[in-house]
Amino acid sequence: MTASRFPSRQHLILLLVLGSTLQLILAWPIDQPGTMDSHYYYASGRSLLQNRAFIEPYIWNYLDDPAGLPAPSHLYWMPLPSMLVAAAQWILGSSFKAAQIPFLLLAAGLPLISYATSWTLSHNRRHALVAGLLTVFSGFYLPYWTIPETFAPYAVLGGLALYAMGRCAQNPGGRWWPLAIGLLAGLGHLCRADGVLLLLVGILFTAATRSSARPRTRPSPVLLLLAGYLLVMTPWFFRNWLIIGAPLSSAGTKTVFLRSYDELFSYGTPLTLQRYLAWGWGNILLSKLAAGWDNLQTFVAVNNLIFLTPLCLIGAWQLRQRRFLWPSLAFGVMLYGAMTLIFTFPGARGGVFHSSAALLPAIFAVSMVGLDAAVEWAASRRPQWNRQAAQRFFSVGVVLLAAGMSVFIYHSKVVGSGTWADPAWNHTDAAMIEVGDWLQAQEVGEPVVMVGNPPAFHYHTGLQAIVIPNEGVERTLQAARRYGAGYLVLDQNRPEPLAALHARKENHPALHSVWDAEMGGPLGSVVFQILDEP
Repeated sequence: MTASRFPSRQHLILLLVLGSTLQLILAWPIDQPGTMDSHYYYASGRSLLQNRAFIEPYIWNYLDDPAGLPAPSHLYWMPLPSMLVAAAQWILGSSFKAAQIPFLLLAAGLPLISYATSWTLSHNRRHALVAGLLTVFSGFYLPYWTIPETFAPYAVLGGLALYAMGRCAQNPGGRWWPLAIGLLAGLGHLCRADGVLLLLVGILFTAATRSSARPRTRPSPVLLLLAGYLLVMTPWFFRNWLIIGAPLSSAGTKTVFLRSYDELFSYGTPLTLQRYLAWGWGNILLSKLAAGWDNLQTFVAVNNLIFLTPLCLIGAWQLRQRRFLWPSLAFGVMLYGAMTLIFTFPGARGGVFHSSAALLPAIFAVSMVGLDAAVEWAASRRPQWNRQAAQRFFSVGVVLLAAGMSVFIYHSKVVGSGTWADPAWNHTDAAMIEVGDWLQAQEVGEPVVMVGNPPAFHYHTGLQAIVIPNEGVERTLQAARRYGAGYLVLDQNRPEPLAALHARKENHPALHSVWDAEMGGPLGSVVFQILDEP
């Protein structure tokens, strides 16, 4: 391994220019959020800008038992992505393209964090450059970096926090690293609820690596870390205290007791420990094993692009004595452990995918050390190999593989059956747009509509919406009447308890079918008017 004294400025400029250009090219065809999470952050950000308050004109879950519409926002998801949307639109104008800008900039900067992480580990310019390029061509994350979501902010904040923790663990006498860790952990928590893990890992390593040479007049590193964290989070804790009487909502902790992911959308079902244990230890164990398998696949396919997995494991073993890497290893273990054993269903259904983005700089940096170790092992058994030439060759190879996979994944997720100029991504919500247009044509005012994806429905129609609960007809009607819903829209993604109603195998006197495919409606969608109680 050839070590260099200084990082390459040319490499950093190359990564910044290449990352910015690629993100701009890939962001340009996308004209709408595309996912429920992104619709939520975008619509809530727009509401924040317009109303100067954290409120939302929809309800997408009933975990915190909302009193009505509009409801306090961000009691389950955290507010930072919506704040970025609001700030961008305040500066650049109210458009989706404007909202993409902060996420695009963050994604463009992420390769530099990978470069810095790799450089700190090996002081090898080739390693650092390839780690940065792997971040540019980041596979499954590529379609999501520039939409209003937690991916880019959390990857940057988490990556920087883990880098700062590593520097603190490596050089315990550093004066300002603990404060930086606290600020970054606070911003990470403001971005994602599981960002609190950054705080826990930061406290662990800051407390464990305190310098005995620290002057008594210098503040404790742990206190500095907590001061930075509270500087960021205290205003949000205070807001929540005014709204719900607690610094954080209990909605997220209720997901510990889910018996299926669909119960996230339950209404009137008590998500309690007693009910969870009544499910039986066999079912509980099987759910943890299934989540563990799903999360392992995320680690292999998403985080490591499949082919980097053995290199990552080899590199981690090679670097096991390096204190700089220990915080990233601890965060990874905590994240995968929590998302498997505690938040089992939300973790396997997207939590790990989102939060493990913070590990990408460390994973790509470690993989390069593993690559060189693997080549050295092979070269020791093949004397005809030029070790350095082989390392350069395989370094180019992994970048080309990552680039090829990334283009394929982006094309399948975004372009799909459309074209680069008009991708399928922009037409995923065509049915709900038709429903919204139909409701406006009926001149029924501004009804509250019960749908499967309330944030997306509000984004496209401007109407207030509540989520269809994962319940039978009677409890669905209870939710509808409590929140004043006048219409129920069922499509192919309807909850399973309403499958018979959607297929017209079941009827209810309080639900009158007013529009479906036979009446010119969207294929697979049925609109019911919710009648008053007799």
